[in-house]
Amino acid sequence: MAVETRQMTVEEYLAIDEASEIQHEFIDGELIPMPGGSGPHNAIVARAIGALLGAVDDSDCTVFASQMRVQVDETRYLYPDASVVCGEPDYADDNEVILLNPTAVVEVTSPSSIERDRVRKVELYGDIPSVQGYLILDQERVFAQWCTRSESGWHLRQFSNLSDEFALEPLGCTLRLADVYRVVTLQA
Repeated sequence: MAVETRQMTVEEYLAIDEASEIQHEFIDGELIPMPGGSGPHNAIVARAIGALLGAVDDSDCTVFASQMRVQVDETRYLYPDASVVCGEPDYADDNEVILLNPTAVVEVTSPSSIERDRVRKVELYGDIPSVQGYLILDQERVFAQWCTRSESGWHLRQFSNLSDEFALEPLGCTLRLADVYRVVTLQA
């Protein structure tokens, strides 16, 4: 006997997500719960947002925290740990809670999300024409992957030393890993 699965509609997803105490990502009818992160995860997210805020302070870029839902397309919605829009933000809704045009997105990996963050989300964020950069930060060690869009696909650079500083080209600024990982105790 075959088991029939029911695909959720976008309207059902949005209603559930708005009423829920936790956030949910939505990919092609599948609801993916996003429970709160650990202490190190949240500290890295907060430090990354702080570093980005300082780095883009004199520009037309706006940094958004993890409560900002990003629409990939009509059937896919994600909650990056942070997103940055250079220029005027474009929203899909009157409440300004669904962002359409991030310039860069940031994800901090956790043991349960590492594969999705490093593989599936590269593809998903690549489907958003405005996304020019994708920063992946590891929660368990000093390690960053900076993916930038090029004509031939994503260009990946990796950094693993606290002394590493690298250009976030689409944002017109630099990021120091020491600023992101300074107060977090991690594995050596």
